[in-house]
Amino acid sequence: MSIPSTEPDDKSFGRLLLELLVQLALTILPIVICAWLPLPLSAALVALFALVVSLVAYLGRLALARRLSPQLSCAMIGLGIGVGRALPGYWGIFAGIVAVFCGLAALAAWERRLGIAEPAPAPGANAWGSDGPLLTPEGQPVHSFNWSEIAMGGPAFCDHLLPDGVVLEGLGTSLCFSSDGRYLAAPIPSRGEWGLVIFDRQLRRLYQCANGQQFWELDAFDGEVLRGRHSPLVANQAREVRLDELLASAQSEDFVALGDLWLSPAWAERLPVPRDFPAPAGAHRLRGLPYLPASLRELDNPLAPLANPACELWLDDQPSGLLLADGEAVIWRDDGRALVCRARPTAELERGWSNDCWLWEEGASWRQLEEPWQALDGEPRLNLGAPLRIDGRQLWRAAYLDFAGTDRLGFGYGLYSIHSDSETLAGLDEQGRALAGEHRLTQLSLGISLDGAGRNGASLKLQALANGVEPHLDWLRDGADGRQGAFACRIGDWRLDGEWCLDHRVSDCGRYLALVAFAEAPAVPHRLVVADIRERRLRVLEQPLLIARLHDFHEGVVSLAHVLGRLPEGHESGPLQRFTEAAPDAQRAATFMAAGGERLYYEVARVAVDPDALRLLPAWRLAECPPVANAQGDFVLPAPGGGDAAWLFGCESRFADSYLREQEPRLGGCLLTASGCAIADLGPAMTWSADGRYLALTRFGEFHDPRAGSYPLWHLLVLDTHEHRLHRCADPIGLMPRFEGFDAEGLRMRVHAYAYEVEGDDGEPRCFSLDELLALRAEPLRHEGPLWLSESERERIDLWQHMDSTHLAPWRTP
Repeated sequence: MSIPSTEPDDKSFGRLLLELLVQLALTILPIVICAWLPLPLSAALVALFALVVSLVAYLGRLALARRLSPQLSCAMIGLGIGVGRALPGYWGIFAGIVAVFCGLAALAAWERRLGIAEPAPAPGANAWGSDGPLLTPEGQPVHSFNWSEIAMGGPAFCDHLLPDGVVLEGLGTSLCFSSDGRYLAAPIPSRGEWGLVIFDRQLRRLYQCANGQQFWELDAFDGEVLRGRHSPLVANQAREVRLDELLASAQSEDFVALGDLWLSPAWAERLPVPRDFPAPAGAHRLRGLPYLPASLRELDNPLAPLANPACELWLDDQPSGLLLADGEAVIWRDDGRALVCRARPTAELERGWSNDCWLWEEGASWRQLEEPWQALDGEPRLNLGAPLRIDGRQLWRAAYLDFAGTDRLGFGYGLYSIHSDSETLAGLDEQGRALAGEHRLTQLSLGISLDGAGRNGASLKLQALANGVEPHLDWLRDGADGRQGAFACRIGDWRLDGEWCLDHRVSDCGRYLALVAFAEAPAVPHRLVVADIRERRLRVLEQPLLIARLHDFHEGVVSLAHVLGRLPEGHESGPLQRFTEAAPDAQRAATFMAAGGERLYYEVARVAVDPDALRLLPAWRLAECPPVANAQGDFVLPAPGGGDAAWLFGCESRFADSYLREQEPRLGGCLLTASGCAIADLGPAMTWSADGRYLALTRFGEFHDPRAGSYPLWHLLVLDTHEHRLHRCADPIGLMPRFEGFDAEGLRMRVHAYAYEVEGDDGEPRCFSLDELLALRAEPLRHEGPLWLSESERERIDLWQHMDSTHLAPWRTP
């Protein structure tokens, strides 16, 4: 934008016209004279003019040399015109143009050598923060901290501490001081419209500019005009605006002093207030007084003590040297002669808050309690929280067990340690869609000795059951291999026989407690036991499972992760082979479970609590209607009449991770029918014909176009289980197919607008007659033992034959 002069303009029109004529004369006369003089004389005149300019520059009169320089350039243009006039025809025009450009280039190089060329303005600091340390106009460094960036690799922003103690928060890195040092301007990066602030260092006043979104990087600030650029990576458009215009529409706030800093007034409201912690008995008095270090400026993060305010504990008017976080509780013993709290020494102010507990007892000084719990590799991670109460010489603290989820949905080769409530698979609807539920962490409390015995003597109080009783796990010993601890379990006055592992789950109804029996090496824990508090009896799962972790206990079903085998690194996992080495018998599997270098294969099993026993549920479900393209999990779809059935297993989303992704299509599954047909690389959408002979299938994949990128495709396949032929439709059938019927009239289905399920999208109907389907290109399946395979699957015949398909026996024709 144009910048109007700040001085009053009192020149007359005649004076302005005269100045214009003079400027035109100084520009045009050198061109005309040098163009019309004879070429040798014109060249001599330009050379003499250049010598005069050089002499003036060498004498130190740079300002005069810069004034003469434009006329020298005009003379050079006139000389070029003279060269063009001296030569005939088109050669003259070409020679004149070359002479002008070469002459001006030579003059520019000579002016730079003389030092009279106007230097190009240097760009300011960039918005990505890669320009090194920032200095004030006085030469003092600016301390930048709390660095962050917009998205990944975007413009950076941070907090800045000026040498006089002023802290400016959330500013970009392209700071610019005014030439007189009074003002500091800085953009505020954003995903949307950027902001701009200007700080008056004399008044310690911050201006939030209303019209500063045009600046991303600042180049110069002369005290009156701010110059910078917008979108430097794309347009890099120059911007400039007057300071008075910015301040006129800005909102301002005056900074206040907090310690040795100057901050926004909002910080003053965050300071903690004095607190009292009255003892339940006795004459001791504990107070918490707001604490700030002697100098905030000296800290690496000067705002840390204010962002996480704390108070110093004073007991009986004596400082303890300990800091208590704002909102943290102090736990007194009932007699008022001891207390415990989570605190940290004032000398460790910058270390960050820890989970350490400190104990004070009458007649003794403050002391830090030892680490109360040492985790073992084979146990759930027990994470300690705040202290709850002191019972004599025992301290009770809140705790929870982490959730060990598989790295893929329903199975995997590793267990993630999750430390928050998380989304989990709660069930499936009738068409196989995943239903999301919430998994809550297992809460408990840990009782430990104040004398610092560690696990020795530790007691765990579990979540309350339906009758209000809180089960207890009392530590007995650690296993010989150091991977699991053995605990005794008691539920009220009911003491359970045997030794138990730390892992447990209380059912959602509160009636049952799921436990894992402890096993000493070389065995591993493999017995799942459920305690029924109503009937005071134990139910045991007959099948031994190499139990890695319990997951949930919901609606009478215990879910757990157990180990089935392991897969060497570098070997590809697929539905037909998840592991190459099966797990040994549980009585000698300790070495197998602890061995490194290979990936253990985990699978999530579900165990139902029946009236008389525990029952291991199958890994597949019985589908009662045609599944949709985003159906989750393995299933068996029986044919009408019960003469055949299709078992689909191994489908995953394209991401192959542990997230539900309920709307995403599944792919990569394998199909085995009771009649022996084996087909790979399928999606879950399928349906039987009414006579049970034909099975309509779908295959999902992505087509890669070098120009348009990749996009999803679904293809239709029809399996003739009588003739053992697989008919393939060459053209894609649409997105997210959903079958609605398959009878004598043909195959009816719906396809949708998106490659994922969208609520409210009813889809577009499509129909294929049976004649059309049978006219598709057909591939005969080859008979290999009890199976019928396509040519591409013959190389995996051994894997197919080793699949356990005994659950298809009810649908096999004798």
